[in-house]
Amino acid sequence: MAEVPVIQILDKKNYFKQALVPLPYALPLPPLKESSLRIRTEVLCLTSNNFTYCKLGDLLHWWDVHPIPPSTPAPYNDASTYGRINCWGYAKVIESTFESVQKGSYVWGYLPIGTLPLDFQVKAGNVPGQIIVTEPYRQQQLPLYNRYLIFPETLSKEIDAKADAIAYDALARVMHLTGYVMTNFMFPEDPAQSVNLNPEQADLTDTTIINFAPGSKVGLSFTYLLRNQRKTAKPRRILGAASEYSRAFVQTTGLYDEVVATSADPLDVLSRLSTPKDKKVVIYDFGGRGGVAWKWAAAIKTAYPHVQFVVVGAEVSDPGVGADGPPPPQRPDGVDVAQVMADSLQNAAIKKVGEREYFEGLNASWEGLRKEGFKGFKVKWGEGMEAVKEGWDRFARNEVQADEGLVFKL
Repeated sequence: MAEVPVIQILDKKNYFKQALVPLPYALPLPPLKESSLRIRTEVLCLTSNNFTYCKLGDLLHWWDVHPIPPSTPAPYNDASTYGRINCWGYAKVIESTFESVQKGSYVWGYLPIGTLPLDFQVKAGNVPGQIIVTEPYRQQQLPLYNRYLIFPETLSKEIDAKADAIAYDALARVMHLTGYVMTNFMFPEDPAQSVNLNPEQADLTDTTIINFAPGSKVGLSFTYLLRNQRKTAKPRRILGAASEYSRAFVQTTGLYDEVVATSADPLDVLSRLSTPKDKKVVIYDFGGRGGVAWKWAAAIKTAYPHVQFVVVGAEVSDPGVGADGPPPPQRPDGVDVAQVMADSLQNAAIKKVGEREYFEGLNASWEGLRKEGFKGFKVKWGEGMEAVKEGWDRFARNEVQADEGLVFKL
């Protein structure tokens, strides 16, 4: 008897609330269309990114990537109230009508959370080992989310062994991509080659960098690349401004020159470190809570004339809590502000150096990080959709530790 597929469904307004919904009437599956793959999620991760997708789901159409199936029972079939969100990981190809991708192989990319197989039409990418989704409903998505990597059937051995390398692919590969386009194309070693900033803005030479949410996967990846894969135009110092929740882990990584508390006085910190006032201070906000990074920027600007603020990530907050607290801090006057959009940066990078050269560099960089990993970071595997549900609830209860990476095999 065929396994009854189960999917996660969320309340779109209060996405900490979830349900696991079995879909017995989704079977039997329909015939597969031409030039299509039928895939089933096999490895997925949960990170704060999943909640960012929910938070910005309406704005960026992330609720539309994997629509609610027609066989979904009430009340969860009401797409105005409920939706499915997405994850990064590996899926197995259980059927294929696209000749260059064989049944039994694997794809890595943006996947649905659940065991219901997904069908999509594809075309070959311009780089070997890649495919692009061509489904009309997916074309409102940014190109980053429609690109999938192909892996051979032999990958199953690593998946069955729950190898750390597989976990890192799910947890951090796309986070590394963001760090890579930042260090190589937004703030490159030759600042005149930046794809979106002027040379003065892009130059990190002798700067003091302060990372907020420094233990995030993007923050760690960005700092790792500056430390280990950059030869010139290096910053003077990289600080991690961490909450008490993550401070011990961030220190354990060894990536930061110093880890300071977000509650510290920023001018005292910079003065103690003899930070020169004629040099740039660059604040990277990877998702610091309570607008703390903006508060630091405002304070630092009173004494340091050259302050740059780079918005990278969004804070994860409880969607069920009303906005009764204090208003968010205002953007300080005179602070140069830039926004990181990974998809736009990747597109610009491909245009600048060519698709093949870009992906060769990206993959080589990722292999270096993947091999070494983050010191002190612990992979925690779970198995099955009930484990995924518990992992989601742990995030909602703020119980996931800073040094913990949640990965699941379905």
